[in-house]
Amino acid sequence: MLSGCTDNDEPEVPEVPGETDEPTGDTTATEAVDATPDPTSTLDVPFECSELMSAGRVVQILQTSLDGETQRVYNEDFLEDSGRTGRLTCRYGAPTGGETASPSPDSEPEAPAVEIAVSSYIDEETAGGRIDATLGSTSRDIEPQTMGGNEGYVLTGQDEVTFIMAEGVRTYVIALRRGVVAEAAELVVMLDLAAEMLGLDAPTPES
Repeated sequence: MLSGCTDNDEPEVPEVPGETDEPTGDTTATEAVDATPDPTSTLDVPFECSELMSAGRVVQILQTSLDGETQRVYNEDFLEDSGRTGRLTCRYGAPTGGETASPSPDSEPEAPAVEIAVSSYIDEETAGGRIDATLGSTSRDIEPQTMGGNEGYVLTGQDEVTFIMAEGVRTYVIALRRGVVAEAAELVVMLDLAAEMLGLDAPTPES
C-alpha cells in the first residue's frame, strides 16, 4: 500500500493479529520479551504500537469508531543493500480474518483505516533517499508539508491519503484510507495523526 517506503520484497515478521495495548495475561510471552535485549537500542525503532499511538488515540483523532482489529508487524530482517535496520508497522481498523467469505483471487484485501510505519536506516542519507525514491515513483498528487522543522509530504491518491517524512535515520509513513473521514477533514486528521506520533503540536495545513 505504501509504495517506495515499504519494500514489499523484504520479508515481514508478523506478530499476533488483534493485539491491543491492554495486557493479555499471557505471562509466558511477556517473560520471553523481557528476557531479550531492548530492540530499540540497536534498531532505533519502537517495539510496540503503544509507543507510536494507541488504537484509542487513533479513534479520538478520527472522531469515528473503527471496525476490525489492530495489527502489529515488527521486522528486523532486511535485504542487505536496503540500508534498513528495523521497521514497525501498526494497522488500525484492519479487516478481521475469517469473518467473511474468502475474496476472489483477483480482489485486493481492504486496507486498514489507518496504517502507521516507522523505519530506521544505517544513516540519515539513506533515510532521506527512501523519501526521494517514493516521491520519484508515485503517480499521486504531492504537496509539501513541514512537520517539526522537517520537510514532509502529503500524497493524495484515489484510495488513500499518505504523509511521509524523514527525521534523522528514521522515516515515517501514515496512510489514511479514503472514506474513513469526510474528504474535507482528511488533511487535518492526517496532520493530527502525524503530530501525535511525533509528539508535536499539529501544524496548519500548507496551501
